[in-house]
Amino acid sequence: MLYEEGFTQNREISWLRYNERVLEEALDDSVPLFERLRFIAIFVSNLEEFFKVRVGSLLGEDDEGDDIIDEKSGMTAADQLRQIHDLVPGLLMKKDMAYGLVERKLAEAGVIRLEAWQLNDEERGRCFDFFRDEIKDSLTVRILDAGEPLPAIDEERPYIMATLDAEIEEKFGFIDIPRSLPLIKTLPGNGFRYVLTEDIIKMFADTLFVPFVPLDLHVIDIARNAEAAGGTGDANTANEMRDALRRRKNGPADKLISDGRPDKALRSYFTRALDLDERQIFTTTRIDFSYVDELEKMLPPELRKSITYKPHIPFDQTKGIRGSIIDEVKKRDLLSAYPQDSMDLFLGLLREASFAPDVTEIRITIYRLASNPKIADYLIYAARTGKRVRVVMELRARFDEERNLAWAEKLSAAGCKVYYGTDKYKVHSKMCQIVFENTSKDGGKIKNYITQISTGNYNEKTAAQYTDLSLMTYDREIGKAASKLFRDIFRGRVIEKERSYAPLAVSPLSMRGEIMRLIRREIKKGKAGKIFFKINSLTDEGLIEALMEASCAGCQVRLIVRGICCLLPGIEGCTENVCIVNKVGRFLEHSRVYIFGEGIDEVMYISSADLMKRNLDRRVEVACPVKSGKIRDRIKAIMYDVYCDMEKGRVMLPDGTYAVKN
Repeated sequence: MLYEEGFTQNREISWLRYNERVLEEALDDSVPLFERLRFIAIFVSNLEEFFKVRVGSLLGEDDEGDDIIDEKSGMTAADQLRQIHDLVPGLLMKKDMAYGLVERKLAEAGVIRLEAWQLNDEERGRCFDFFRDEIKDSLTVRILDAGEPLPAIDEERPYIMATLDAEIEEKFGFIDIPRSLPLIKTLPGNGFRYVLTEDIIKMFADTLFVPFVPLDLHVIDIARNAEAAGGTGDANTANEMRDALRRRKNGPADKLISDGRPDKALRSYFTRALDLDERQIFTTTRIDFSYVDELEKMLPPELRKSITYKPHIPFDQTKGIRGSIIDEVKKRDLLSAYPQDSMDLFLGLLREASFAPDVTEIRITIYRLASNPKIADYLIYAARTGKRVRVVMELRARFDEERNLAWAEKLSAAGCKVYYGTDKYKVHSKMCQIVFENTSKDGGKIKNYITQISTGNYNEKTAAQYTDLSLMTYDREIGKAASKLFRDIFRGRVIEKERSYAPLAVSPLSMRGEIMRLIRREIKKGKAGKIFFKINSLTDEGLIEALMEASCAGCQVRLIVRGICCLLPGIEGCTENVCIVNKVGRFLEHSRVYIFGEGIDEVMYISSADLMKRNLDRRVEVACPVKSGKIRDRIKAIMYDVYCDMEKGRVMLPDGTYAVKN
């Protein structure tokens, strides 16, 4: 077992440390005030997803009585749950402290959130008018007996629960707040003064439960096990996905969180109605931060400008191209580095392909899309102009399943051929291919390809927020390999061991083997060996052990790991030559790059895959070699900027915590 050697840590604890790192941005005076509030919102959203997915999986293992030992920590599922439940209250206290600090500073800057006790009579009257005229009739209010189950709860939004003053038997009040309501009520005065709608509802809740009076009011939110009832892991048709989503919405609760500690009666009701243990009920000061985006839009422009990041304007690479983008890619490989570069280069390529006469087909794998994606518009336009458009829409993209279902139906209705990937493997690769068909001298047909491979999703919104790489190439070897892979995915073929997609490294077939081969190549070099990775997560036991062996051989192992990292650096006799850097800042570090060696011996891949067992063994992922020296140099420069960042970069210590760089 790896944990016996002392150079690994548990993935869940590593993730909690990463999310604490996110929260620390809310305490950083160099971050604009409103952005500090946004980091608190991100922390809360991250924690919610952690409970839905990771805690949900552990609860499933624990319920089944699994005595599986985590190889990296030696803990059972029950052990891990206990440690999570011990750590989360402290993180929530830190969040509450950060929230209080940021709110005070925002008030000093002129953004003032008011609570009931701070309102004068006139302001309270304005809030009551707002409640009476715009809120009250939209609420669903129920009075529940002690033995009555909770009404159906949508985990994507908060609710209000109350203990009522019933004399004979316990009764509880339930308020369903619809999504359609505004989240903020502004009030006149100096600065931007506002009250949250949920606080106004609590303020006048005594009018909702007549003849009872609410004694103890709390906003609550639950997280349901996203892995329950089969999750969506095996659902790769539209009907299967709809069934899986219905099961998820009725799945068991993983936790309940409330704003403030509910009284004993209400806590007892929650444990009975949701089958929760007391340790699964958490308290905090503020639960729902969905108001943050609405608040930003409502702020006066000058005030907003003073407390948010300066607008980032990505570089439009199309301005440097004379003629068509297609012709330029045929001459040389092109790289976009988001968000420094905009997505306009890829969008322009897709737009040109949709009407180019020698383009016969466009192929693409889609994992997540924006709300109103231009990519979908261009695919639909291409299909309507007679081109063959084939789309692999991965329905199992967690929490985007419904959106992907809707887009699959729209694309299909417009004439695109939509596939749902393979039965066994989730298609997580990010590939697009434009197929050209020309006539040869002897009258035959010749196919050529522009292949685009990315480290991130085809989502215009996240391309402005996440750091990702997008490579466009006319390389014939890469084109033929990608074409072969597309054909196998279209056929729903389970990737077979004897098939090769070289020079691409493709999981679950060849990516693990290729990475291991190159690590071993560096190990043979001893102290001259160089390994430099940029990834989001590192959890795979086999690769962790290989990196430890590289360190022991004297290789220089440099890792940029944004989130979960189960390898510990600086452990004597194991990982002295490993340095692990984490960066959390304005943009989400999302690109995956693997570099082996240096100089003429250097091999570089960009990839959609993190170094996790699921990516290497249970998904279709692609790692593409970067052949252009200029592009390799640019990618290395990006990586060194992150690795050497003294402001937002942190270095991992041997105990798994992070420290400011010296």
